[in-house]
Amino acid sequence: MAKKIICESCGTIFPFEKAKDFTVCPVCNASFDDEEESETSVHDEKEEIDLEHPDMYFYSIDDEDMYEDKDLRDIYCNCISCRKVNPILYNKFSVINSEYVKLKDGVEVHCKGCGKAVTNPVIPKRPDGWRELNMWEKDYDNLPKCPICHSTRIHKISMTNKAVSALTFGVFAAGHVSKTYKCDVCGSKF
Repeated sequence: MAKKIICESCGTIFPFEKAKDFTVCPVCNASFDDEEESETSVHDEKEEIDLEHPDMYFYSIDDEDMYEDKDLRDIYCNCISCRKVNPILYNKFSVINSEYVKLKDGVEVHCKGCGKAVTNPVIPKRPDGWRELNMWEKDYDNLPKCPICHSTRIHKISMTNKAVSALTFGVFAAGHVSKTYKCDVCGSKF
């Protein structure tokens, strides 16, 4: 494993080869004390991190281009229990990297949806396959419905059916050929 230097002020991790000549952090301008102390703090930090039992997942961090002032930037997290989006101010975190973020000591955060307090200060990155609760109910709202009776029991009118109607009835099949769906309940075409 390659040596790394971590800034104790902002939590940014730098490769030792690139940052060995730095006297201050290029991100927050905090001075580096001793390189060896920083390396041990990274090692100690990794030992106390609990990524197995998170209360929240983070999924997005406001870009530096959006706000130059870190006090205005947010880190967006999802509650594990209710899945509500919780924007948390950037300055409430002591460590921010691509794998996890860690709340500063003494900072209390509660979910805006269920009110549950965050007990684990480490918030890992949201897994790729993680979904919202009731996602199927939300998708149900996006199903096509009959404009007359609002039933979802509809079927698509096939191209074969349209072609046969056009060949059989000619111009008189224009009303049928121009429609996409037919309701199985009331029989309307739309």
